[in-house]
Amino acid sequence: MVTPRGEPESLRDFRDRLRDLGDAPAAPLGRAPGLPPKPKPFNPYRMLAGTFAILILAGTFLLSTPWAQADGLWAWASPDAPFAWGRFWRALLDNFFMATSASCVTGLAVVDVPGTYSFVGQAVLLGCIQLGGISLVTLGTMIVAILLGRVPFGGERQLMLSFGRDPSGRAESLLSQTFRYVFGFELAGTFLLFLRYHWHHGYDLGQSLWFALFHAVSAFCNAGISLHSQNLLALRGDVPYMLVISLLVAAGGIGFLVLSNVFRYRFWRRDLRVRGRISLHSRLVLWMSLILTFGGGLVFIVLEWDGALDLAHGPGVLDCLARGDWAAIPDALREGLDKIAAGLAQTVFFRTAGFNSIPMGEVSSPANVLSVLLMLVGGAPGSMAGGIKTTTLLVVLLTIRAYLHGNPWVQIHRRTIPDSICREAMVIVFYYLAMVFLFYFILLFTERALIAARGEFALFYEVASAVGTVGVTLDATPLLTPAGRLLIALAMFIGRIGPISLALMMASQDVKRHIRYPEEPITVG
Repeated sequence: MVTPRGEPESLRDFRDRLRDLGDAPAAPLGRAPGLPPKPKPFNPYRMLAGTFAILILAGTFLLSTPWAQADGLWAWASPDAPFAWGRFWRALLDNFFMATSASCVTGLAVVDVPGTYSFVGQAVLLGCIQLGGISLVTLGTMIVAILLGRVPFGGERQLMLSFGRDPSGRAESLLSQTFRYVFGFELAGTFLLFLRYHWHHGYDLGQSLWFALFHAVSAFCNAGISLHSQNLLALRGDVPYMLVISLLVAAGGIGFLVLSNVFRYRFWRRDLRVRGRISLHSRLVLWMSLILTFGGGLVFIVLEWDGALDLAHGPGVLDCLARGDWAAIPDALREGLDKIAAGLAQTVFFRTAGFNSIPMGEVSSPANVLSVLLMLVGGAPGSMAGGIKTTTLLVVLLTIRAYLHGNPWVQIHRRTIPDSICREAMVIVFYYLAMVFLFYFILLFTERALIAARGEFALFYEVASAVGTVGVTLDATPLLTPAGRLLIALAMFIGRIGPISLALMMASQDVKRHIRYPEEPITVG
């Protein structure tokens, strides 16, 4: 006999007797009485947000200490004035903003980094950049894997999916490989930048090493924070330096899955079993990165050839030829090469990092619109970069193309992309656009002074840069009100952890509804 609740009568009576006797609480079906409660499943979203929050708060406190300040005082202290709560909250907010910007590898700054922070403060920023770049959830998973021997059930699969890896693999191999790539690229970049700082720019050994290390880590982690007061504007004439920074930023924005796939591909091997293959994901990421970098760079160079890229305002090669000034041709060629290098480098920075090699206040409106589009796209999944990601944009475009052509399947390179991936891409794009316009709408009420000084587009540019965790600004960040700084800090935080959490949540949905209701058409379009 079965009760109305669907339980056998004997089991129901047994549970009631246990409850009446008080020997043990009624246990759920399938678990014996007296056993400890079932452990909660691994929650990557809470861990991700919590670890970033702890890093930001720790960075805020350390940046406020006298050892981190250039003047040797607490951030809110003044040698000529008594303590004031207004100065206290303003200093705390500035350090909170800088810690958030460094931890979320964004690059927006409300203070002059070399003039405000000492060596210790700069080291704190570097630590926030490094930990934020490789993601503290990865560090947390590594610690759990070391202590317990493996990642908790369910967490390993979600971690692998979030980095674009095969969920049947091991998280420990992913973590060790990630750290090898991170430190390998950063050490190589530090060595090359050290040579430029010491031998070309005349910095002493200690300063050259510190500047090289800081900028190599900031570039590879796509943070864009610089120890130069004018960012990289004073170094734009150093083409090898800009090339190293651009390659570090691009490598950090490609993603570890693609780097691992490319480095393991033995193209010189004739045996296909030993040669390996470039996966569809890697091919799409590389093609999209090349198209956005060189295609976007070409458009940007054309738009700004006589604008923000033209700092010397010298005659071009054609002008020298027309005038017969043969002696000025080498200088014109060098200036043209400098424009091309600065334009391509800035296009790379627009997508992932907050460096700027040109005066952003002089960029034209069409080029600014192009840069906003590049900022929203960002880098590749599983990389240091933010944005909606290159493959996400491509999947959306392929889905639109398939529907326009009446194709029920989204296909590319003789492969079919699953419908679940297409839906995830649509959700992520909508999420990003919704966040940008939501924060922009709220900031319109608080940033009237910024709008009066820089215009409404500068505010929209600031929001897009924060949500995309890029860090490029139209000289508007220092003009933010206290409320605006809190909102932009929140935008950086959500822009950093939101898409990762969203992708993890959608990738971990194993339970599907099997109920299908009758169809009824509605009118769209």
